Amino acid sequence: MIVDLHCDTISEIFKGRKAGMNLKENRLMIDINKLKKSDTLLQCFAMFTHLGDVKSPYDYVNELIDLFEVEIEKNSSDISFVKSYDDIISNKKISAFLTIEEGEAIEGSIDNLEHFYNRGVRMMTLTWNFENSIGFGNKRVIKDGKLVGYIPDTENGLKPFGFEVVEKMEEMGMIVDVSHLSDAGIYDIIDMARKPFVASHSNARVVCDHPRNLTDDLIKKMANKGCISGLNFYPDFLSNNFSNRERMAYIDDAIEMLKYMVNLGGSEFVALGSDYDGFDDILEWKDASGTKSLIEAMDKAGFGHSLIENITYKNALRVIKEVVG
Repeated sequence: MIVDLHCDTISEIFKGRKAGMNLKENRLMIDINKLKKSDTLLQCFAMFTHLGDVKSPYDYVNELIDLFEVEIEKNSSDISFVKSYDDIISNKKISAFLTIEEGEAIEGSIDNLEHFYNRGVRMMTLTWNFENSIGFGNKRVIKDGKLVGYIPDTENGLKPFGFEVVEKMEEMGMIVDVSHLSDAGIYDIIDMARKPFVASHSNARVVCDHPRNLTDDLIKKMANKGCISGLNFYPDFLSNNFSNRERMAYIDDAIEMLKYMVNLGGSEFVALGSDYDGFDDILEWKDASGTKSLIEAMDKAGFGHSLIENITYKNALRVIKEVVG
């Protein structure tokens, strides 16, 4: 069984809806048929918004949720919208979890946060690649007026409203997601959080030097609080070595990343956070229908049955049970 903490599929279907793109069968990395082939227990669907592209992130995310609900209803024989641990366990179909990527969807309002909870959102990424009313992401590097990359931000973390948001999310039972948040912001949450939180799609920075990945110290401190991090399949977050290879996500790189993160954070720290449909690069295992290839590779690498179960679904379910209920 597989629990995947992050994908951008709904945003891609939204872009292609006028051309008839849908969740049942499409050219994307995820659709119903692909999820069935991979024996998916739970797929987290992120409602992603790019602040530079929309006038109102609140309105846009509501439109995405409308589409999500329509697609789930159209495919109700295969997938169900779940809002709790008990929903997942009792469901006989694929379970769909509703999440938000970019906390500015609430537009600086706790009332809007409550609105999204009432619509079924059970996890929210506090920032994306922009500063927002909640806090800071990585520092943007601008040269000649153009964005050329990012560097870690170890100084700017949560804003006062951000602390309020985290407290409210914990109170309601919404999982705090720190992927894309600055290093300083993650430390702020480590210091204040009363419940486990997640980095839904983040890897280890020592193995792949990208500011979106987690430092060793962050991994250790998160693991000590019962937190988890979902292995991201995006090639840029798996490896820096493409000098002699095609730029793609290789299974061997994923296995090496998993080994490092498990050795550092322990058997209860690592989960899966594919980031399917959040990038255009090539996957050695093609799409969600091939995720089992990664599990087979874990077995061949000697991970052991219990560790594989932890990574593929048990660690994520533990956090959902503890935080969401």
